[in-house]
This record gives sequence, structure tokens and C-alpha cells, in this order.
Amino acid sequence: MALKMLTTITGNFVTCLKSTRPGKAAASVTLPFPAIPWTRFYTQQLSPNEVKVPLENLSLVASLENMGVDLTLVRKRHAILLKKTTTHEQKLRQFLMDKGADTKMVASIISRFPRAITRKHEVLDEMWNIWKGIVGTDATILNVVQRSPESFFRTSNTENLSKNIEYLQSIGLPPKLLSQLMIKSPRTFANSVDLNKQNVEYLLDLCTQLGGDNPQEFVRELISRNIYILTKSTNRIQSNVQNIKSLMKLDSPALLKWVQGDGAPLLSLSYTYFENNYMSVQAKLQSLGCTEAEIALYVFMLPKLLLMTPQNFENKINALMGCGVDIKEILSTLNVLAIHINTLKSRIKLLTDCSYDFKTWGLSILLLSQAKFITKIESLRISESPHDSDGEG
Repeated sequence: MALKMLTTITGNFVTCLKSTRPGKAAASVTLPFPAIPWTRFYTQQLSPNEVKVPLENLSLVASLENMGVDLTLVRKRHAILLKKTTTHEQKLRQFLMDKGADTKMVASIISRFPRAITRKHEVLDEMWNIWKGIVGTDATILNVVQRSPESFFRTSNTENLSKNIEYLQSIGLPPKLLSQLMIKSPRTFANSVDLNKQNVEYLLDLCTQLGGDNPQEFVRELISRNIYILTKSTNRIQSNVQNIKSLMKLDSPALLKWVQGDGAPLLSLSYTYFENNYMSVQAKLQSLGCTEAEIALYVFMLPKLLLMTPQNFENKINALMGCGVDIKEILSTLNVLAIHINTLKSRIKLLTDCSYDFKTWGLSILLLSQAKFITKIESLRISESPHDSDGEG
């Protein structure tokens, strides 16, 4: 079909040329072209500007497959890696096994953080020794690597890691806190030293602005209560501080106490999340008769309230109100809303089955440890009256 069409076009064009008189240019001719898809004639020749996409390194793919690595996960997370010609997966495997890992663990680590296979043995060994100098044991480091491979393998800049450790030690972080920081928030050490300095200097200034007289102690206390604080932007922290002060109507001394105490984790939240949760708590409690001042005081005393989703908070309130108590009783039993919703519902059911009178004996029994709670339940089951199990003991 294509050949026939080409012959017809050529013949028409030649006829047209013969029909022109000598000395005159041939008339322009517009030739009809059949509506045939161009793809049928595409030869797949690349233009000079086009680049061939390299195929996967079959040797590497086979090596990883033999190690038990999830190649589907690798392709999803870092597909280009499988096209590399130089990697160190076998040396990585041996390195981790020498530290106590098994083959299944190694496969899982590479599957979740494929770039680990690009790290050279010398760098890994140096990084491991730096970590060990802080956290103490191979088992602890391996536990971090297994839980979050990115924490250990995300950087190979050992110089930056060492400088960050020196700097954080210089501001007075005790060894135990430095160890916790490395285990729980290793991203802190992937920051540039200058960035960590800027963040710490901002926190030192914040303490001074709020009337604090010991900025370094403030920073240490804040880091111990919010281990991720140095990985958050100062803009986010500043925005949260200002808006917390505005929403809760706190003066500087109260805000300072709250920020370096139980309110510290909230500084890491996005302002939208904080504001939405605060407004949801406020709307629910106001509908039950609480004043703005009472709500602000309750949030001040129990900041983790704002870490809950609005639905979770409402479910807990509804479950407790179903016990026959009023909102004042709930707010006066400070940590009752901090109990996990499943635990809360389970305990309420057990107590209800035992004819426990929440309105008479209160909610304190819900705060007992699991062992003490079971003991109370057993006591209630063999007692005709729950008066001696009011949860106060």
C-alpha cells in the first residue's frame, strides 16, 4: 500500500514537471496526501538531540535478586540506580553481616533505601565508627539502620557529621541527649553545620525574647522534649510561637514555660494543623458550656490534646460523656483524654459491666496502670459495691 501510494505521487509530480514550458519555473503544486498514520512509516532513527535511555545493568539486577532484594520496590524508589555500572552491593552485604545483620535484614535495607549500594566500604566503616562513638554499640546502630535505612545511609559526608557532633557538644548537649538525637533524629546530623548553628541561635534568641535568663538551658530542654526541633525551619517555629500566644492569650512568661515544657512538640507542627485542631477543640468544648479561658487553660495543661485529630478528640469526649459525667469532671481529670481511644472504650465497658458508677466515683480509675486496673476490676467483680474502688489508690 505504501509503495503504491509513493509511485502515484512520484508519477503525478513528474507529469507536472513535463507540462511546464522551457525557461519557466515549474508551477507550485499541492499534492493530496492520503490520511495514513505516520507511525506506520516511523523508522525509529534518533535525531542528534535525542538520547538513548540505557537499559538496566543485568548483572546488578541478578546480583540484587540473588540477595533477595525487592526489585519492584527498588524500581519504584530509585529506578535509575539499576542502570549504574559501578555499585557495591556485595561489599555492603558483607559489611552489614559483619555487624550482626542477617541476609533478610540486608535485603530489606536495600529494598527500602537502594542508594545504600553506592556507598563505599571505607566510608561506611568511618561513618559506623563515628556513630559508635556516640551511641555506644553495633547493635544500637544496626537497630537504627534496620528501622530507618535512610537515617544512616542518606549522607556519606563524614566530615560534616563530625563537625555537627562537635558543635552540638559545644552547646552543652549531654552524651545521653546527643545519643538520642542521633538515634531518633539522624537528619539533624545531615544538616549543614551552618544551618544547625542558625537554628540554635534562633532558639537562644527566642528564650531571651520571652524573658528567659538561661538560653543554653532552654535550648537543651527544648531539644530533649522535641528531638526533631533542629530539622524544622525557624519560620515554622516562629509562626507557631506567635500564633500559640495569640490563640491561647498567653503572656511571655507563660509561653516560655509552655514552650520549654510539654508544649515543645507542638512547635514542629504546621500552623494550619495546630490552628485547625485548636479551633476544633474549642468548638467542641464551647458547645458543652466551657469558656474560652477554661479551654485555653486545659490546652495549656495538656498540650498533647492538639496532637489528636479532631475526630479522635470528639470520639473520646463522646465516650466519656456516655459514662454519665459532665464536661467539668472530664477536664478536671487531666490526662483522661490522653488515653488511647481503644483502651478508653475497653476500660469503660469493663467498668460498666461491673456496675461502676462513674458519676459517683469519678474517672480516675481510667488512669491506672494496666496491672492496677485489672486488680480493680477483679475487686469489683467480687464486691457488691464499687465504693472501695474509686480509682484514687
